[in-house]
Amino acid sequence: MIVKIHSRGKGGGKGPVQYLLGKDGQRPQSRLDRGNAQQTIDLIDSLKFKQKYTSGVLSFAEKDLPENQKQKIMDAFEATLFPGLDKDQYSVLWVQHLDKGRLELNFVIPNVELLSGKRLQPYFDRSDRVRVNAFKVACNAKYELADPDDPLRRRFLTTSNDLPKATEEAQELITDGLLSMVDAGMIKNRSDIIKTLENQGFKIARTTKNSISIKDPNGDKNARNIRLKGALYSESFKHGPSLQREIEEAGKRYKERIRERLSEAIETHKRATEIKREYHHKRFKRPETNPVAVEQVSNLTAVRVS
Repeated sequence: MIVKIHSRGKGGGKGPVQYLLGKDGQRPQSRLDRGNAQQTIDLIDSLKFKQKYTSGVLSFAEKDLPENQKQKIMDAFEATLFPGLDKDQYSVLWVQHLDKGRLELNFVIPNVELLSGKRLQPYFDRSDRVRVNAFKVACNAKYELADPDDPLRRRFLTTSNDLPKATEEAQELITDGLLSMVDAGMIKNRSDIIKTLENQGFKIARTTKNSISIKDPNGDKNARNIRLKGALYSESFKHGPSLQREIEEAGKRYKERIRERLSEAIETHKRATEIKREYHHKRFKRPETNPVAVEQVSNLTAVRVS
């Protein structure tokens, strides 16, 4: 499963809602799971904010999942986006799609806290990516879902900005990403390797017959270059039995670390959620009810009725 947050959100409510359900509400293999379509449209249209709504999708490689799992995943995602808020403080429209041969859980969120009318932005990439990514990792591990970060499934290379500081981890992450691209037929020779590295922000420091060295991604001039060696980085690199073994070993390494990744994701999610919960509590403090005022209103109503 992967999480995609769309960049759009400045138009009216009909666009995103009708895209998910169809103009007549009859889009093939779509199903309204949660929320009210017309209320979502009306809420979005009533807002004066520049960014009126947030939309995205939880996309699965699986064709479908048991109903109880889908409900739990949606609950967990809402708890990830809105820690500290009650369900009457936000609105989410969930629409399921199965028309692409796989499960998609799509969501549209009006960017407003319902009790105060204040702007509520569910996702800021810079501050929320870590928490949402931890949700993805934990969810994939918990429900044993197809994992896009598995080297045998991944079709991208980590950028230099996202590289871990530990050299060994960095070497593994780069190599696993490249191996998956080789397996997918996206890389065919050493020139492709070098071009892919450079496109992802890495600077080539040196090449030898059997290795490629890249400069420290953090820009530390005193740091040693990261040396990448093996069949993948050789001048004579080609996709053969030895390279296939490396691809399989990369997948095996990844699976062996599943418990460690799950533990790290849970801890990261917990820590990041507490920060977000504190922010929500300060910005969207629930209005306190006055018992005396409630009693007076009740008495007044009783008098009028009598």
